[in-house]
Amino acid sequence: MAAFSGKPFWKNPLVTVCIGLAMVAVITGLNRDHGLEALEQSTSDRLVYSHGVQSPPTGQVVIARIDEQSIADLGRWPWGRDVEARLVNALAEYKVAVIGFDVLMTERDSADVLSERLARRLKHDGVHDPAVLATLSKSDDAEFAHAMKAQGTSYLGYTFGPIYRPARHGGATSAAPHAATSGSADFLTSFTAPRPMFYNFVRKTAGAQDFTTMADRYLPPIALLNSAAGGTGYVNLDLDSDGVARSYPAVIRFHDRYCVPLFMAVVDAYAAHAPLSLGFDRVGVSNLQVDGARIPVDELGRLTVHYRGPAGTIPSYSIADIVAHRVPPAALEKKIVMIGLTGHGLGDRFVTPVGGDFPGVEIQANAIDNVLAGDFLVSNRELFVGEELAGLVIGIAIIFVAAYLTAISGAMIAIILAVGYVLFALHLLRADGEILGVVFPLMVLGLTYLVVMSWRYISEGAEKRHLRHVFEHYMNPDVINSVVDNPDGLKIGGERRHLSILFSDIVNFTSRAERTDPEPLVALLNTYMTVMIRLIFESGGVVDKLMGDGIMAFWGAPVAIENPAREAIQCALRMMEELAALAARDERFSDLKIGIGVATGDAVVGNFGGEQRFDYSVIGDIVNLASRLEGLTRPFKVGILVNRPTFEEAGPGFIGREIGLVKVKGKDQLVATVEVVGREGDGVDPEFYARFAKAIDLLHKGYSPEGELRAMLKDRPDDRVVAMCLERLAAAPEGRRPREIVFEFDTK
Repeated sequence: MAAFSGKPFWKNPLVTVCIGLAMVAVITGLNRDHGLEALEQSTSDRLVYSHGVQSPPTGQVVIARIDEQSIADLGRWPWGRDVEARLVNALAEYKVAVIGFDVLMTERDSADVLSERLARRLKHDGVHDPAVLATLSKSDDAEFAHAMKAQGTSYLGYTFGPIYRPARHGGATSAAPHAATSGSADFLTSFTAPRPMFYNFVRKTAGAQDFTTMADRYLPPIALLNSAAGGTGYVNLDLDSDGVARSYPAVIRFHDRYCVPLFMAVVDAYAAHAPLSLGFDRVGVSNLQVDGARIPVDELGRLTVHYRGPAGTIPSYSIADIVAHRVPPAALEKKIVMIGLTGHGLGDRFVTPVGGDFPGVEIQANAIDNVLAGDFLVSNRELFVGEELAGLVIGIAIIFVAAYLTAISGAMIAIILAVGYVLFALHLLRADGEILGVVFPLMVLGLTYLVVMSWRYISEGAEKRHLRHVFEHYMNPDVINSVVDNPDGLKIGGERRHLSILFSDIVNFTSRAERTDPEPLVALLNTYMTVMIRLIFESGGVVDKLMGDGIMAFWGAPVAIENPAREAIQCALRMMEELAALAARDERFSDLKIGIGVATGDAVVGNFGGEQRFDYSVIGDIVNLASRLEGLTRPFKVGILVNRPTFEEAGPGFIGREIGLVKVKGKDQLVATVEVVGREGDGVDPEFYARFAKAIDLLHKGYSPEGELRAMLKDRPDDRVVAMCLERLAAAPEGRRPREIVFEFDTK
């Protein structure tokens, strides 16, 4: 059988592994370029807020709402500073611990500005009424400043210009303040007195890098209010790339100082002005502490806000109710009160993981509550590195799983890995608040598995096409499909199988070739081979070799069949019938005869040869026997000879005769040989062959069959088998009648 090449390159497991590694590298690069950031963040939101990880608020921080009710009772927003003064005085009476204004006080009260203008005009016009001038000299800003000084723990917010991240972490990221502004004002590029709050202690390890959020300008409250406040903190938010407020910058560097946000300033006041410390290492911000309590932030100093729930979860009260003292004292006493906008249409609202249209002041309140409770969500570089390492390990593992295991086994392992990783991430989240990303590892797992299995599917399809192409010249389509669907049936190397081997040859073809021109000889041979190979294919056989005018075929491998002997005999008979049909319609075949030998037994079948070329073929004594039987058809002048096991295994339905024991060249063992002449019921007269069997049976019993054999020869003078039997009997020594007729040949 013609050779085919060794294992195609696409079937090499190393190629499959390399494809998987390339996929892992692509996804890793996408992750490092922040291509998965938005998906990772939204998935983390679902993990955090869909699995009962929220904690209830501590109740230590409340919100004083600038809402629709307040505006209806106290007037249109923005209010005059006298309203803020009344609010601070009311809160002082409630004995609140700290007040935080999440609104900007960057411009003077408009009523004060108008009063000053009117007083100047009256003086210019010569009006010097002391009562009028005294009334006009009253200042709402001053009243508000006095109220804050009297209360003692009122903190104001200010805003930086666009904040940005250092180049190492990407391009500039701007963020608008989440506090209401009133009009326009000029930003300052340096600090004004009194300066905003800074971190008291800043520690830097050897080789530390102070990578953190930065700003180039800021807008403080007006000087009067700035001086009266207990302190100021910035109110800038740093939104994520998808516009969602998940974290709050806990430190912003401005003029080489590390500024404190409003929520931290309020917490510090609540802790009796505890030390605020900041640490840096080689990555960036390493730690942030209030009164020795560590606050987990990422390398840029951002605190991931652990929202207590949707908008309205933090306790809140309308400012109108507070000013009118309609709020129970216990609701506000010793609490942190954050003042900010909550009314719809007033602005200062954001999209958060727990819902859109979320008031900015409640984001501040949530951050304060996190610090007071010591209940944090952790999202930092260490977790990112852990996520990436887990993704790489999972990716490499699934590459080898998908490359070497079946699709079902690989899918089961992939599911186990995915579920196990998600459960581990949930455990970290619930136990320590650590947000371990799941998108990158699961994407590596899923896409790598799909790519590797798809490659295997494509390569196995290519292998099947390769096998089909190789075998389509040697097998019928059904056998090809069986081999392609189950390549294990084509075992590399060799295996012992029970086979039937067929050899056929054209009688006297050599002499015919000597007297015939090459072109018509080749045309005749091609026509003959086409018909005979088709018959072999149709019977489920494999064409092993084409040897000039000879054919070697076998049944029973690479795909096992129920009765290879029967199929081989059926094919041999059909070959004889087709040759007769060819002779009837094509005079070139009128004198063409063939001999066929079939032997059945155990043989070794497989791929034999070298690394560069090998044949799928059969070796063993049974092959040689089939070849010898085909050669014996000439001296016996018969069409088909088979060994006895072939005839017996084929079963009933065939007409034949056992012609005796044959000793072929190269074998010492005698072979019981049977001539097959046809099938029962297809026109062959079985009587003559039955008479031959009876004659041989007489010989076995010790009687002389010569009379019967001579009578048969008289009926069929051209029957060479009967004549040769008589010759063997006549050659027997006098008085030593044999019980078996033995034919011995010295030629193939």
